[in-house]
Order: sequence, then C-alpha cells, then structure tokens
Amino acid sequence: MGIKQIETDLFIEFLISLGLVYERHKSSHYTFDNPPGKPQLDRPLIVRIKHKEIPILHIHTNLQTLGISHKEFEDWLKLPKKKRK
Repeated sequence: MGIKQIETDLFIEFLISLGLVYERHKSSHYTFDNPPGKPQLDRPLIVRIKHKEIPILHIHTNLQTLGISHKEFEDWLKLPKKKRK
C-alpha cells in the first residue's frame, strides 16, 4: 500500500495516541515530545499545521525519530476510530 499524505489532524491524533504531548507552538509549527518523566526523543517532532495534509517526507522522518515502522503506522490508520486511542 505505502504511506500517503494524511490530514494534519489525523497525524496529531496518532502522536497523541503514542503518549506524546504538545510542548509549544511557534508560528505555524507544533512541537511534540515525550511527557516529563519519560526519556526525551533525540529531537522533538515538528508538525506544520499551516497545511491541511502532512507531506510524506515529514511522516517518514517523524516515524524514523519515533522508531516506528511504516507497517505499524499503516496498521494504526486501518483501526476503527474508536480503537485508535
């Protein structure tokens, strides 16, 4: 199947489902990281909220930072909305 662009809100929902927390907002970018008490990521995840969809390259880079495979992400996308959390 392969990863395709998805809506920004859906990607943010995915990050929150992993337990990441919103840290700050600068210009048109949201920053997410692990909650306090958990090891911080090598780099925070940046999500551009200016656009309606997240580019494929940004999805790929953020999945790499999280250590999540494309298959795991695709499996999460296939879950019914009620089970995604």
